[in-house]
Amino acid sequence: DFRSPDDFDDSGLPNFRPLIIAHRGASGMYPEHTELAYRQAAIQGADMIECDLALTKDLKFVCLHEPWLSKTTNIENKANFANRKTTYNMDDDDQNINWNDKGDVTDWFSFDFNLTELKTLQKKQVMDYRDPRYDWNQTVVSLHDLGNIVREVGKEQGRTIGIYVEMKHPYATNKILKNRGINMTFEELTLQALSEENFNDANSPCYLQSFELTSLKNVKSKTDLKLIFLLGREITEADWTKIKEVGIYGLGVNKRVLLTPGKSDNEGRGSYQTNVTNFIQKAHGNGIKVHAYTFRNEWMHMYWDHGQDPYSELKYFLDLGLDGFFTDFPLTVRRFLHYERRLCNTANNRTMSVILAVMSLAAYL
Repeated sequence: DFRSPDDFDDSGLPNFRPLIIAHRGASGMYPEHTELAYRQAAIQGADMIECDLALTKDLKFVCLHEPWLSKTTNIENKANFANRKTTYNMDDDDQNINWNDKGDVTDWFSFDFNLTELKTLQKKQVMDYRDPRYDWNQTVVSLHDLGNIVREVGKEQGRTIGIYVEMKHPYATNKILKNRGINMTFEELTLQALSEENFNDANSPCYLQSFELTSLKNVKSKTDLKLIFLLGREITEADWTKIKEVGIYGLGVNKRVLLTPGKSDNEGRGSYQTNVTNFIQKAHGNGIKVHAYTFRNEWMHMYWDHGQDPYSELKYFLDLGLDGFFTDFPLTVRRFLHYERRLCNTANNRTMSVILAVMSLAAYL
């Protein structure tokens, strides 16, 4: 029973097991951040679908892993857009620590195109070891498009499907907005756009994430949405203090850096695990959830310890007490949780165990 009220929080998302977070949609099977990847992720059973927010010239939001376009689209083949290639600095606001700095980037950027122009682009699968059949038949997706998809599929399936949005490079984007005389910040525009999609309170199935703690601090007093601080590096006790002061809901962490450190093998073919940290326990002790990125099925994204088996890796992190899986393959995580009898609630698991026991006894008799 996926609708048992005791097993879901006020937003409608499950609270009795880790969340299945579709990283850029079902991006392991389809081009990332496309309608196809998002719709299939929802159909496959994702609890939440991730969208990295990038701003357009006409102040609309699209979903792109980065605001520069050449890595995932055919922008380079558009002769009419050739003169818009430019350079922007994409560092964050912390001059002392690299939280997610990208330096000077020369490319075509979303905020130099309006939404109609971006919709003329086609997208490809960015990993050259993944299925290329869907290349160039999907276009750029807006935040509004994603909202429609989760509502539509959620209604069809009789469940809530949430969105997990990242404010991408807010500091760098705010400098651009200021230079253009726009008096709203990236953060304010984000909250406005989410409110227009009815994601505007603590009970909304929407998490708001960022690598920039200052950005989350800026929105904390303006929204009741659950806030997630993204971490790709180790942190100090002083950092923990800052995190707790902001009052975030959860941490989205690089699983290898912060949870299970490892090292490369002597041949340079892959890597193996060398340690496990107490990071999850420490976060839980401070009332903070932990979601880890990124779970992928291909062997090169796993330690040798797991025998090239994604179920082995998922089981390891399930037993560590992880609260959510960022995954390129939401169907795999759903099947895994079903295999572990964790997809449905505990009461239903007990009921199923009784049914199986009775069936076994009947077969024996």
